[in-house]
Formats: sequence, structure tokens, C-alpha cells
Amino acid sequence: MDFRKKLELGHSKLFTNEIVEEISLHPKKMDDLMQFFLEGPVEITQRAAWAMSVTAEKHPELLINYYPLFIKLLNQSNKHNAINRNIVRALQYADIPKKYQGQVLDACFKLLNSSVEPVAVKVFCMTVIYNLSKKYPDIIPELKASIEALLPDGSAGIKSRGNKILKKLNSK
Repeated sequence: MDFRKKLELGHSKLFTNEIVEEISLHPKKMDDLMQFFLEGPVEITQRAAWAMSVTAEKHPELLINYYPLFIKLLNQSNKHNAINRNIVRALQYADIPKKYQGQVLDACFKLLNSSVEPVAVKVFCMTVIYNLSKKYPDIIPELKASIEALLPDGSAGIKSRGNKILKKLNSK
């Protein structure tokens, strides 16, 4: 499959699923997809980002080579929000290697507490941080405080995910 041609066809769940299926059958093709994710143009990057995050949901082990890239991108400004959204969406499903956990936590807390990040990015960051809080319970108070600060003026998505995570944290 020519990923470039598929990505140029448009923003489509069908095309995304076809790419994910191809990578499921041929995991080495993840590198090809990530090349389009990096190179752009912006429309191609957005579409590749979606396919990457869906692939990560089904095969989180395929992210193993991309953590340094993800961390670099999460800490970069002036990029399309689809990049952050799909990276943190993918990280929700991953068992992040220990050597990257601190950097991922820092980036996710920064995004969660940002005044300009979209709701989806914040919601996915809550889950990434919550998942890592199981290994690092010392971060629980900061996670609770961040979520509680967002709830009063938060969207339905922020309130839903935030309350679910708070409930889990408070039941420990």
C-alpha cells in the first residue's frame, strides 16, 4: 500500500483503518507512516497522526522507537494541535518505557495545565498521567489539583474524564 496516496485521498476513517490494517500485517511499515507524520504537509501530518494513534490503540508496542520524537514534539510550540492530540491519545494505550516516563509526565502536565490546549489534549493527558500515577503515586496530589482546577469551567469532556479519574484516585 502506498501510504502517501492513501493519505492524500482525504481525512477518512476508512482510509485510516486501511492503513492501520496494513501496519498490523506488516509492522515495519510503521516507519513509513511516521515519515509522513513528520514530513507533512500539514494535511498529511494530521491524517498520519490519526492513523498512528489508532495503530497505537491496537498495537502499542509499535511506539517503542518513537518516544524521543513524541517527547520532542510535545514540547514544541507552533504546530497543529492534531499532533499533540494524537500523540497523547496514543500514549494512553502504551506501557511507556521507564526511561521516558519522567519526560512524558512533564510534557503531559504542561499540556494539561495549559490555557490554550484543546479539550481532547487535556483529556488524553489526564489518562496518561493517571496511568503513570500507578507507578508514581507521589504525582497523585498534583494530578488531583490539576483536574480540580479545570472542573469548574471545564467542558463536558473535561468534567466527564476528570470526575472519572478523581473517583478512581479517591478510591485508593
